[in-house]
Amino acid sequence: MCDTAFWRGMAAGMAAGAIIGMTVAEKRKAMKTCVGRTMQQMGTAVDGALSDLMHR
Repeated sequence: MCDTAFWRGMAAGMAAGAIIGMTVAEKRKAMKTCVGRTMQQMGTAVDGALSDLMHR
């Protein structure tokens, strides 16, 4: 594998992650609503369940 392709991929991934991070940071105010909190709790529960399945 060419080193330049690797570094270009890493840079593209970091840029995409930064953009998504900024987008999510602006939406943190939505977590103050009941629906937002419920969605966060459901996401946490699903993450925990998947984590348990992966470790078995």
